[in-house]
Amino acid sequence: MLGLGVGFYKLAGNDYPFGEWNPLLLEDKLANWYQFNTGISTTTVGESTNQITRWSDQKGDNSLTPTATDNTAVMPKLESDGTVFFNGSGDTLEFNSDLSFGKFSIYIKMNFKSDSAVSNDDLFEHASSGDFLKLANPTQARIKIGTRHDFTIGEIIEGTPFVIGFERAADGSLAVYKDNVAGTAADGDSLNVAISTTIDLDRIGKPVNNSYWSEIVICNDIITASERDNLYAYLSNVK
Repeated sequence: MLGLGVGFYKLAGNDYPFGEWNPLLLEDKLANWYQFNTGISTTTVGESTNQITRWSDQKGDNSLTPTATDNTAVMPKLESDGTVFFNGSGDTLEFNSDLSFGKFSIYIKMNFKSDSAVSNDDLFEHASSGDFLKLANPTQARIKIGTRHDFTIGEIIEGTPFVIGFERAADGSLAVYKDNVAGTAADGDSLNVAISTTIDLDRIGKPVNNSYWSEIVICNDIITASERDNLYAYLSNVK
């Protein structure tokens, strides 16, 4: 039928032709997009099925792959509901090419297993530089770019999906948003790092035990308040 699926979707005061808002509307700011239950390849290792061998980038060509494709100790699993499950301390997915940003906005829709605890979980990190984006505990996030910066955020409740975002503006200002609410500086931290110092990241998920990842959106720039609202609304509706 002509026009099936084509129309206008209203979100945050804007109309979008050709359907719903999605991260491609971030245009040149969007660097990498790992979409829910899309572009994920799996294999069987022994008796373990649906072990992930690749999560393909839907914007660029920087796919995520495990360090081995024949070892379940380092391979996350694709769950039946479409989420990517990191269930061991060795589970990781590495970028084909390292990320290196001055400005950035990195958002994840995820969930922790209901019987696990949020504790010192590296979401993104670089094995040699030591840079990371982390959840230290259910109410504290951390960004390390040379030095560590702590944020107090809304409580993460295991078993409840949430959206977490890490940002850095052109003036070096850092921010973390949990469910679209900005965190606050902990212990008087200035939450600022000279923009000339890049954040370098080469992998996700090590260690981040017992967590389910639905989608990742990575931008090489700060996003506007309107874009943040749209992105949060979009990710909230992802599994």
